[in-house]
Amino acid sequence: MKKQLYIITLLVSFVAINSCQDKDWEVPEGVPYGDNSLVAGTTITLSELQSNYSSYISSSSYKQITEDLWLRCVVTGNDMGGNIYKQISVQDETGGIIIGLNGSDQGAMMPVGQKLLIKLKDLYVGGFNSQAQIGGLYDGKLGRMDLNVWKQHVRLIMDNTDEAKEFGNIKVDTIDFDVNRSIAEQCGRVVRLKNVTINKEGTPILAPDDGTVSMTSNCVNRTLSGGNAGDNTVLRTSTYADFKGIQIPNEPVNIYGIATWYQSSSGSGTWQILARVQSDLTWVK
Repeated sequence: MKKQLYIITLLVSFVAINSCQDKDWEVPEGVPYGDNSLVAGTTITLSELQSNYSSYISSSSYKQITEDLWLRCVVTGNDMGGNIYKQISVQDETGGIIIGLNGSDQGAMMPVGQKLLIKLKDLYVGGFNSQAQIGGLYDGKLGRMDLNVWKQHVRLIMDNTDEAKEFGNIKVDTIDFDVNRSIAEQCGRVVRLKNVTINKEGTPILAPDDGTVSMTSNCVNRTLSGGNAGDNTVLRTSTYADFKGIQIPNEPVNIYGIATWYQSSSGSGTWQILARVQSDLTWVK
């Protein structure tokens, strides 16, 4: 009897281990996340949303959405790599945006490529440092929405379902980074930087926390130069990122990431590129 129990235990452990190691998993249909009863009404594109609320975005203020509007989009960035904190980035064919969520480990439920149907009514849209964001209110300002609120406004559209066919195929492009693009055109989107050199000040890894490089909010900003980096563009890496200890190469490299914008109180702005996972750093094998 003991031998049989031992064999059963080994089999269960084997299945569990292999399930955890399978990186091609998909959230099962009917998963208890979000509201599966949501049905889209009038849809709006991300470009239209940002245009309609441009005055609130540019002034870093906010507005609650009162119209019955729906957004169809695809997840392009999450917290799986440890470099994006309590946010996801989403895109449709017209643009991208950041969604602030007061919860961690959301990438497990919303992996890159996951289709979302979002009920926008009663959510808040505006600017966080002049960057478009959907979220909630915190201390009288636009911030992250409560996770329970988010789950009442989102539906995960699973592949190979009638909903997915009705949803259609959203073509999400990676664009070449261009400092001449407007904030609305580029923020929240996956961008490609070509032949750029990463500043190696201090300890020559992406995000040292040994005091050799200055940090803001536990993140290190590495200036990018050459290629299509333009002026005042940085690679921003958290000291909690899985790839924080990657050595910075001497030669120019290509980088992928989410384009974000930080505007200081003085009015000057900086493009901040957030690598999502290690594979966004193309020189790392």
